[in-house]
Amino acid sequence: MKVESLTEIAVEIIEKRGNFALAEASRQILQSRYDNGLVAEALKYYATAIFPKVLPIFPALIYLSCKAVGGKPEQTKSVAVAMLLITASGDIHDDIIDKSTSKYARKTAFGKYGKDIALLAGDVLLIQGMTLLQKSSESLPVAQRTEIADLVVQSMFELAEAEAFETCLWKKLNVTPEECFEVIKRKGSIAELHCRIGGIIGCADEKALFNTREYGRLIGILSTVKDEFLDLENFSELRSRAKNEMLPYPMVCAFQNRTLRKKIQPIIMNDNFLKKDLHFVTETILNSAEVKKLKNEFKELGKKQMTENKLLNAGEMGEEAALLLQALANEL
Repeated sequence: MKVESLTEIAVEIIEKRGNFALAEASRQILQSRYDNGLVAEALKYYATAIFPKVLPIFPALIYLSCKAVGGKPEQTKSVAVAMLLITASGDIHDDIIDKSTSKYARKTAFGKYGKDIALLAGDVLLIQGMTLLQKSSESLPVAQRTEIADLVVQSMFELAEAEAFETCLWKKLNVTPEECFEVIKRKGSIAELHCRIGGIIGCADEKALFNTREYGRLIGILSTVKDEFLDLENFSELRSRAKNEMLPYPMVCAFQNRTLRKKIQPIIMNDNFLKKDLHFVTETILNSAEVKKLKNEFKELGKKQMTENKLLNAGEMGEEAALLLQALANEL
């Protein structure tokens, strides 16, 4: 019998708790009555080409957090769909900023329709998501509705600041791990937002809400770092980032070793950087003392959160949330 890794278990949890929102968000886009023109075509392309490949971690986080605080997670579904539309708009805009023409082996909306149409499609998706969020939260008490609305604005602003700060580091060869991590930490605001929304809908008390906040921020950091490791091993992503953006976080950390940096940097910055070079680059980076230390530090952060966060030790209610954290912290 095959023994599943923590990562495989975590993926199953995310899909089980988040796929409903993915399916409904796609339906919302595809069945929109505003279905004429290039913008509508770009949105429908996004819903059919990109959405099915997305791992729905954000709606899963709302569900898991609500469950962990003792709430009724089924009540989070409509809000989770609205939030997925909002974050999807940010995904489209992010592709424009990063000049990402492909994702999941498919063209992005930006890659297929160009900057202008993709920008407008992202704007429409944001409005659609915010409108649905207002409607889906009508059954909540006024104080909860207000708190969620305020948190959405606050978190989106923090994400925008993270993206703006990141662009200042593009093509900068001497980016420090501290600068890189600052971007990652700020991007963690979106996962934190979803966890806090789950806690609010679950009527959590002040202490439990604090725990959802701490858990969400760490999940956001760890999942972003996980993506950074994946980009390191993806030829097209690594090449694009070396030419146009900021190098992946593990590489930035490994480059603190000057000997290693002198060996690797000329390879990845060379216009003739080929796929056959990728194995050598990734193996060298992943086996570096700096990256091994980085992984251990995140494992310790995960252990600390598991010990201190009472929600993760609340028996069945926090079991799935705990498994997700353990997978991200231990299997980077």
